[in-house]
Amino acid sequence: MGQIAQRSLIRAFNNTFITACRRLMSFLVIIILLVSGCQPEHRQSQSLSGQLPIRVSPRLETTDLAKIQQNREKKAQQDSINSRNTDYKEQLYLFNNISKNPRTDIQSSDRANNTKGQFVDKVLDNNKDSKIGILLPLSGNGKEDGRAFLDAMQLAFFEVANENLELLIADTRGSPAGAVESVQKLIAEDVGLILGPLFSGSTDAIAPLARAAQIPVISFSNNKKVARTGVFVFGFLPEQQIIRILKYAFKKEYRKVAAFAPANAFGELSLSVARGITGEMDQKLVREILYDLNTQDLNQLVREFSEYDNRKQRLKRQKTQLNKQSDDISNDALTRLSGLDTLGDPPFDAVLLPSGGGELLTVAPLLAFYDVDPSRIRLLGSSLWDRVNGLSLEPSLMGAWYAAPEPELRLLYEAKFEKIFGYSPPRLSSLAYDAMLLGVELASEDREWDGGLATITDPSGFQGVDGIVRLLNDGSNERGLAILEVGRGGVKVIDDAPSTFFNDN
Repeated sequence: MGQIAQRSLIRAFNNTFITACRRLMSFLVIIILLVSGCQPEHRQSQSLSGQLPIRVSPRLETTDLAKIQQNREKKAQQDSINSRNTDYKEQLYLFNNISKNPRTDIQSSDRANNTKGQFVDKVLDNNKDSKIGILLPLSGNGKEDGRAFLDAMQLAFFEVANENLELLIADTRGSPAGAVESVQKLIAEDVGLILGPLFSGSTDAIAPLARAAQIPVISFSNNKKVARTGVFVFGFLPEQQIIRILKYAFKKEYRKVAAFAPANAFGELSLSVARGITGEMDQKLVREILYDLNTQDLNQLVREFSEYDNRKQRLKRQKTQLNKQSDDISNDALTRLSGLDTLGDPPFDAVLLPSGGGELLTVAPLLAFYDVDPSRIRLLGSSLWDRVNGLSLEPSLMGAWYAAPEPELRLLYEAKFEKIFGYSPPRLSSLAYDAMLLGVELASEDREWDGGLATITDPSGFQGVDGIVRLLNDGSNERGLAILEVGRGGVKVIDDAPSTFFNDN
């Protein structure tokens, strides 16, 4: 590739305001991002040896709140005027120098005619507008999360972006068909990067179109099955979480690990990964159960899983034996056993519980009820626990460990989000915040840009509120995760997340 394509050619444009729906929130202007073409082969990964990731951390302490509030008010006024004349069911809303009737016949586009979906070298065009496209469900299924993700992106923009970036927002309507329709419009507008969609089905549906147009996609899905070259999944991958928590447990001398997982895609994947990592560590799962809350009696499953009846019988036999003796030692032993329901621990010293939400708050107390004592048996979880309300209020989870990003920066982000937008953001909205930070970083004039995927898959990675992350050549991602412990005062980090990537991707 020529030297012209070795650096980002960022051209200044007038401020461009874009709207995405009838909300009286500020869905603002934004940006120019050149991710115009991508190489068929990635540059050779360099040895990292503790190389620091590129810092895209939010300037959470210095955000210009007055500026954000002022723009929200201006945008609300603009929405009020445009609502009289605009069809808000249109999937792409554009103002100023962008066409209000974006092309839908993408077959006439040179990029659309690349049916092989290969990312090829090309010289960046200094005279061509460049944009970031956003694909989110702003109506239909998932609209609440979609709107929160959009607010998170706006917040990230005001933390780090400049005024020469343009954001094009498209509504997927929460369906693969809606995503396909919307991505066609983004392609016709010649965006350089797409952030979204939210769901794996929509990601899979748009992937052929985006690849044919040579536009990289950073989806918020955590399903590796929809990842491929040029289509990246940015969600928290279950595999990494299970590997991280189990390796830490083995390091802390837990050797008899059992798994109690939901009978769904997440649970089955977690169980498969658990089998693999225990095998690599010359261990094995001593017990495993996949449960279905809709069809199975969870009480009976937990009772059998914990060997409650066998241990209860063991206690009964021990008491009977002691009662036959009349010495003081036996009497003291009987006194100690009087407060027990069972004798001895279950056949495991740790239990993997990858489920979250209401399921976790159902299963964990049942384990305690059937005498799986959390003071002796360690419960192990995934980042789904981050989304459990009242996690530290559940006695059966005290002392439990789970793998997730370190919470410090995310909590600052969430506080800033709530202060500005007036509601608490959903846990996963931080993905949208970090994705926008990443998009802005890729557009930075200070960053070496080679016009291809090698920049996006920089092996040193990026850092945001959810810690370090790097996008891999196969479309998956790698994150630095911490180990958190649940306590009565909340969760605390007991094993730090890595601050660098030490191996090539």
